Amino acid sequence: MPQCVKDIDHDPALKLLSADELELLNESSAEVRFKKNETVVKQGAMVNSILFGKSGIFKLHMEGAKHDIILTLKKDHTYLGLSNLYSNVNIHQYSVTALEDCVVYIYDKNNFEKVLEKNVAFANEMIKYINHNFSRILRRFLCVAQKNARGKIAEMILCFSASLYDSTCYTMNLTRTELADFSGLSMENTVRILKEFNEDGIIKLEGKKIDILKVDVLERISDFG
Repeated sequence: MPQCVKDIDHDPALKLLSADELELLNESSAEVRFKKNETVVKQGAMVNSILFGKSGIFKLHMEGAKHDIILTLKKDHTYLGLSNLYSNVNIHQYSVTALEDCVVYIYDKNNFEKVLEKNVAFANEMIKYINHNFSRILRRFLCVAQKNARGKIAEMILCFSASLYDSTCYTMNLTRTELADFSGLSMENTVRILKEFNEDGIIKLEGKKIDILKVDVLERISDFG
């Protein structure tokens, strides 16, 4: 079984807010549409807002000198950048990029923190979301650190299926370079192993479309890789 942790829907937290608290959040909010590959949050920029991904798929990544480190991928209905709340470092520690056309709600950070101070139940939900996201990132990096190359690619395919696309047949939003960054391998090794899985009949690969033909075989490769 894949070791990845599936993300959770953050929408229910808003139902914990009173009418006055919702008004406080919404009075300084904006709905912004981003195109595929547009930067939603730039690493190193000042933090003045909290973002909620209403629709789309997002890449959270740290920009390095040679290549990016992908922290995690997030679907719609999740907050982006909650780790910036009450932080002594008032700059974004990572970037967020839209992997497809998306809609993002932007809330003023000061007003968001005021609502947290007023509503304990809402604050508890935010703590839960922060911890859950941290757990997802830790489990992903555990996989990258411990598995061999084939195990990493098998785990990546299974995780995309289980936690991102909810299907054994999906079209990936990542480029080959991003797939390599995600798995912690070179692009050449990533492409080679995907080709091997295709030739072995474990998956059917057509461009960016993957159809998992033998889930049990992929799971064994992931488990023992």
